[in-house]
Amino acid sequence: MLIESFIEETNRSGTPEEVFSLYERALGDLGFDRVMYSALADHPAYDSVGSPAVMRNYPDDWVKYYVAKNYIELDPVRTYCLGTNRPFTWQDMMGRTKLSRGQRAVMDEGLEAGLRDGLAVPLHGPYGEVMGVGMASSFGGTEPERRLGFIHALTVQFHSAYTALALPMLSDAPTVRLTAREIEILKWAAAGKSNGVIADILGISEHGVDFHMRNILAKLKADSRLTAVVKGYRLRLISI
Repeated sequence: MLIESFIEETNRSGTPEEVFSLYERALGDLGFDRVMYSALADHPAYDSVGSPAVMRNYPDDWVKYYVAKNYIELDPVRTYCLGTNRPFTWQDMMGRTKLSRGQRAVMDEGLEAGLRDGLAVPLHGPYGEVMGVGMASSFGGTEPERRLGFIHALTVQFHSAYTALALPMLSDAPTVRLTAREIEILKWAAAGKSNGVIADILGISEHGVDFHMRNILAKLKADSRLTAVVKGYRLRLISI
């Protein structure tokens, strides 16, 4: 599925469950048939930090075992999400982090339960909340490190569309106002242009582009250019 099609379909969805179903299908097309969407730190509406997921299709047996063993407290993927805003593979996380025996057990037993090629996408919100999406393949062979950028874009859109329907009181659509110059810069960012290239195209300084991009990120409550572009599409500030 193209990101443009995913944005359009999820924007037309009428329920959070429909958004999640579209997300499942998009990830499934990439070989990731298991996904868990969780609240990892205090969220203004989800009282679910103490439970594994808001939405999921992980194996029931694994989830029951995970809860019984209190792996919520041990899971290194959840902990790592709290300290980064970038997507990561589980393999890379394990290479960068010294895991305790208990944390290693979580990862090893997850693999035994059929969770292969895992990766995670942290989602840090404007109110201090942190949501996270973990996903894996039952079959393997998905090369997750090659798909991080695309999956990040899918996940940002999924989260935005899901939240708009599940928590409309937190929707940021009515309050976002970008200037004509900011919209112009966001369009070029969506086309994959760097700040330096955008500066050359618009005939302004790179410092000026940096200034406008910081304003765009702040207005859209985005933690990266990618998040800003996806939100710009979702809020129809720029066109696909």
